[in-house]
Amino acid sequence: MKLPTAGTWIRTLLAPAPRPNRAARRAGPRVGPRVGGAGRSPRARGIAQDAASHSADDAAQLTQGVSRFAAEASQFARDASRLAPTVSQFALGASRFARETSRFGLVYSGLYCLTNSQIVPSLLGGGLGHRRAAVDAWSKVWGIRPVRSWVASRVFRTEVDDRFEGGDNRYAWVGQACWLGAAAAVTSVWSALDRRQTGYDAARPWIELAVRLCLAGQMFYYGAAKTIPLQFQTPLSRLVEPLGNLSPMDLLWAQSGYSTVYQILLGCAEISGGLLLLQPRTASLGALLSALELAQVFILNMTFDVPVKLHSFHLLLLSLVLLAPESARLARSLLADQEVPLAPRPRLLHNERANRIAEAAQVAAGLWLLGAQLRNNWGFWKKFGGGREKPALYGIWHVDEFSVDGEPRLPLTTDPQRWRHVMFDSGDLVGIQRMDDSLDTCLAAHAPDGTSLTLLKMTDPEWKATVSVERPADDQLTLDGDVDGAHVRVRLHRLDLRRFPLIGRGFHWVQESSSLR
Repeated sequence: MKLPTAGTWIRTLLAPAPRPNRAARRAGPRVGPRVGGAGRSPRARGIAQDAASHSADDAAQLTQGVSRFAAEASQFARDASRLAPTVSQFALGASRFARETSRFGLVYSGLYCLTNSQIVPSLLGGGLGHRRAAVDAWSKVWGIRPVRSWVASRVFRTEVDDRFEGGDNRYAWVGQACWLGAAAAVTSVWSALDRRQTGYDAARPWIELAVRLCLAGQMFYYGAAKTIPLQFQTPLSRLVEPLGNLSPMDLLWAQSGYSTVYQILLGCAEISGGLLLLQPRTASLGALLSALELAQVFILNMTFDVPVKLHSFHLLLLSLVLLAPESARLARSLLADQEVPLAPRPRLLHNERANRIAEAAQVAAGLWLLGAQLRNNWGFWKKFGGGREKPALYGIWHVDEFSVDGEPRLPLTTDPQRWRHVMFDSGDLVGIQRMDDSLDTCLAAHAPDGTSLTLLKMTDPEWKATVSVERPADDQLTLDGDVDGAHVRVRLHRLDLRRFPLIGRGFHWVQESSSLR
């Protein structure tokens, strides 16, 4: 027979006595109480003694477990007390590292914004191609040419040339290395002179204001160049030039410049980011929108080898600097789906009325800056861009006959001297495509009566052509004259641009099949 376990006996002994039923209460208490287990059978007394023995063993084990737990807790407390100074030192070191990093970032960002040939001139209202002299003068002030040359020769074992605007050449890379070293030196001096300062709450609004204005100026600068389609233009030569001859940047420019609407929308998005940056309460949204746009621009520059990688990367960093204080709140809102309360905005001034005036002044300055950019770009577009008047010879002219010194030249791809197409894209530029598909861009000067034409090759100052112009019909042309020391006679006819699918296809709501070939 299986006996109950010790636990069962303990629960039975500790359980409250059952209440007597109604019949037992009427019968009254039983007479003759048991003393010392009298009246029990020997078997029952054995079971009771066994239960008591098991209960004592369980209690002893429980006491030992509690003692071991107390000892381990005491050891943990001693280890924690020894670790506390280490944790405190780590926290102090992390705080110092964050402070030094913030100082370095502030100094380096300030140096970059001050020395960049685009940021400061754009804040003065200079549009694309406007105030070139001011840009050149500013670049010379901060060019530190002797320092760059010394660093290039002694550190990088190379030589530097002048930098072209927005370029990524050695001049720009060596300059960034110089500013990194200067920022590290200034940060070290700053930390040595200002060891006790742990925060810059009073200066933070002014720093954010400077970053916002610099970033907004650049968003307006590039946005205005797209809203008034100047940045991306597709010349006629792209229609006859083989795709394989295009550089990655040529392909990107042709793709973006093909659709004027797409280019304008890109510019409107960049201008929207700049406008949101002007108002402190919408600055975070403007920084987020600008970061998304600049990330796309940086990726395009990297993948299509556009030589504005350095500048676009720094502009992306500026937008992320503005987003950094709001990163935790953005994460809670977008990832954790939690309600995020409004954060207090740092104020430039202590007076509420003065702050409202300062905010209005920021918006007014930004709108003036945007208006100046758009006005300058509009004038540039009317004079040099798509808004200029097309020349009488506008179009792509196919060469039917070509002779040199009276000797006809057959249209052979092995003849690099024979012409294949002549493109009149504007009044002052003419493109010549040879039989091997190479392209020559020439400066053109038309006679007032349109009877003669002078060409100068941009890549070869010694090359010159002076020819007479005859038009037997509206779509026929004859050029006759001296070309690079030889007498050349060319007969051409104008191609219908609608024969090119890129021009003639247009837009279709209903498409029975794909136009992808």
